[in-house]
Amino acid sequence: MFVVLAKHMTRPLSHSDLLLYYYGEAEADVAAYIQENISEHPEWTSYFQDIYKTTSDLDTLMVSPNSTTLSIILEESDSKLFHSIG
Repeated sequence: MFVVLAKHMTRPLSHSDLLLYYYGEAEADVAAYIQENISEHPEWTSYFQDIYKTTSDLDTLMVSPNSTTLSIILEESDSKLFHSIG
């Protein structure tokens, strides 16, 4: 947790606040505070870079198989439905 108290904030700023800010979901006062103070907190920028890298890595893992590969698998699995195993 980042412990940052601003004059107008009544609670510490957390990683969750930064995550919500990154995705544009933070409360208006929290988003404004982060925007105004980001240059003073390089650890926030580092955290945003970590979020970006993680989401980028996850997107890479979610690559769909080639359509030809899918067609072959589906054709083969369909043809096996009507053949006996023994």
